[in-house]
Amino acid sequence: MDEPQNKSDIPEKSAEEAVPEHAYLIISGVKVFPLGSPVINIGRRLDNALVIDDPRVSRNHAQLRAEGGRFVVYDLNSTGGTFVNGKRVTQCVLYPGDVISLAGVPIIFGQDNPPPRPDMAITLPPEKR
Repeated sequence: MDEPQNKSDIPEKSAEEAVPEHAYLIISGVKVFPLGSPVINIGRRLDNALVIDDPRVSRNHAQLRAEGGRFVVYDLNSTGGTFVNGKRVTQCVLYPGDVISLAGVPIIFGQDNPPPRPDMAITLPPEKR
């Protein structure tokens, strides 16, 4: 098989496929789960990437997907629901410090050196506006 002649011959990951760097989950305040895949299935079933052995959690409860350089949590029609910062969601972009609750099981999303939040306006002191 021929080797690529230069870097332009090597397909690059698009922003949609890029896994955000240094992202992780803290489950119930004790277990750290690094997020190194573009898709992470969460639930009670043993074939999930993140297995949560709690009867409140559905067999296939939620999914994290890397989209546009960020992780987005999706509820997979779970019985107990997926909440982010106390609000029930069907999907939600995650930011460091967000608390995900899967039917009452707390999970904290973390990321070292996260990209800037587009929803946070830069505020300047009144004298510099």
